Amino acid sequence: MNFLEIELNKDKKIISEDFKYRKRLIVVFIISVLVTTLLLLRLFYLQIIQNEHYDSLARNNKEQIIPIDAYRGEIYDRNGIIVAENIKTYTMYMIPVYLPKNYFEREELLYRVSKVFNIDLGHIKSSLEKVSKNSYESVEISENISMAQMSYLAERSEEYPGVYYGSKSVRHYPLGETMTHVLGYIGNISQEEFESKQAEGYRRNSVIGKEGVEQFYDKELRGIDGYVQWIVDSRNRVKETISPAIGKPIPGKKLILSIDSKIQKDAEDLIRGQVGTVIVSKPTTGEILAMVSSPWYDPNIFIGKIDRQKYAELINNPANPFWNKAIRGRYPPASTFKLVTAVGALAEKRIGVNTTRYCGGGMLLENRFYRCTGQHGYVNMYRAIQFSCNTYFYNLAYELGPNFIKRYAEMLGFGDITGIDLPGEKVGVVPSADWKRRKIGEYWWDGDTIQYVIGQGYMSATPIAVHMSTSAIINDGVMYRPHVVKEIRSSQTDEVIYNNDKIIIKKLDIDKNIFTVVKEGMRMAVSGGTARNGAWSPHIKLAAKTGTAQNAQGKDHTWVTIFGPYNPRPTDDMIAVTVMLEHSGGGGGATAGPIATAMLRSILGGENAVEARNVIYARMQYIYEQIRLAREKMKEEQENGENPENIDGEQQKEEDKKDANEDERIKYE
Repeated sequence: MNFLEIELNKDKKIISEDFKYRKRLIVVFIISVLVTTLLLLRLFYLQIIQNEHYDSLARNNKEQIIPIDAYRGEIYDRNGIIVAENIKTYTMYMIPVYLPKNYFEREELLYRVSKVFNIDLGHIKSSLEKVSKNSYESVEISENISMAQMSYLAERSEEYPGVYYGSKSVRHYPLGETMTHVLGYIGNISQEEFESKQAEGYRRNSVIGKEGVEQFYDKELRGIDGYVQWIVDSRNRVKETISPAIGKPIPGKKLILSIDSKIQKDAEDLIRGQVGTVIVSKPTTGEILAMVSSPWYDPNIFIGKIDRQKYAELINNPANPFWNKAIRGRYPPASTFKLVTAVGALAEKRIGVNTTRYCGGGMLLENRFYRCTGQHGYVNMYRAIQFSCNTYFYNLAYELGPNFIKRYAEMLGFGDITGIDLPGEKVGVVPSADWKRRKIGEYWWDGDTIQYVIGQGYMSATPIAVHMSTSAIINDGVMYRPHVVKEIRSSQTDEVIYNNDKIIIKKLDIDKNIFTVVKEGMRMAVSGGTARNGAWSPHIKLAAKTGTAQNAQGKDHTWVTIFGPYNPRPTDDMIAVTVMLEHSGGGGGATAGPIATAMLRSILGGENAVEARNVIYARMQYIYEQIRLAREKMKEEQENGENPENIDGEQQKEEDKKDANEDERIKYE
């Protein structure tokens, strides 16, 4: 190899190495550009796109948003007596993100909080499990801490990172058990409720109405929650509290009930110890003055820590104290339902007021004898209502048919909700031939119609439905929406926002004189019919319809639906009362009648309700005893061969027949 070739090879080698160097520089440059670009993109993402998120995280290192529960609206009765109020209490809560991140440190802190502040450790952990460990949401772990505990936590806040105290209002019902099913109660929001209402501003530690008006009007009562800002240092010490104007909570609205707490208490005293319901209202406005479902409970048991033993006793009570029987109980309405057919038959002129039917003690149909409450002879519409003559209505139902009865039952409100402002209202059954085929798979027989017309068989209704049908009759066909809340007012200005009175839900196109006939028959039931003893009132004219619903499982249920002072036309001073007693035996006039009458004598006459009831009971017992003694005397004279007052044999038979009727009437009163 010559010198020239050597030099050329050197030059080639230099060029090759230079090319490789430049190539490496280009790769390094490209990588540098890519890395720089990625860094810039990441910086743009963090600084611009995620600015709000990381700015919030940075602020939360020194700022904490503490929610403030809105003041729940108070509830008053119609006379201004407070029946649901708020009591201030102190709470302890945790913010998960500020708790120790180390598992063992976190567990040690929770254990220490449990021991020092006497809070169940399981409750603390289960409460925290509902939210993320990185959540800024406050989790309440105790709703009633003492001033000493609060002071202890304030002095040692550094030792309890993520643990704080605050204040809240706790519901209290000053009248205790009175008005239980009307008011309801409040409780902690459930997971299901939270998921469905989170968008409405509810938090995991919110309280929510569970029953009664507390539930029905929860949106109006709860208000709008506010908040404050806490500025804290690295040791979790609050250095400053900021209360922005927009964070001020807005209190809930005030409810004014149509309920009169005195009338409510009287009704409770009258039915205490029995299972049933009492409804008292003003028919011309729809205002419910009292609504009792017996037995009941004290809603204050749900405030704070629940007494498990007491709660278990209530849950296991076969009479179901939590069930508002006035709007949820479904029972055969018995003879109170006869008024429906009476209105329909007269309205369509299917029978005249004075058209008579003969009652010989019952009706024979399809080889079965359907009994009446007595042997009433020839009766027209007035006397049929007065003596609650089954035979009269048996014949009427046979002529009219079940579809006719169903149509007028629905016109008078049966088979539909009344729309009362309480949650959970149920609907009874208004049967028909189609209904029976669909639900039971059987044909409709004439015997079904016979049972239907006297409010038994497949027919069922809630007490509020029976009460409202009576109200429609009292009001000559106008039915106002029943309500337990009269007004909604502003808690800040006391301005009336809404009034529930006189909202018409139904207006029947029926001649007023038809209702007058029915009301006159109800008046005759008190003056000398099925309600003459149980609805006795010496100074106030009353009108009533009694009912006794046969029950194969036990003693009969009994009814009375009554109003006063009696007037053929509706007046604003009229009060209507419906009483239904489960398994009371006897008849509606003798069992439910004295309770309803005592209510009216108390409201309209100023008498003591319990004393008035006791007087009615004593008078009934005296009358029954006199009848018994007279019957024994007559029997003794007959056995001695005497014929009192020279009564011949045929006359004596008539007297015996009257005695038998009297026995039946007493039974059904």
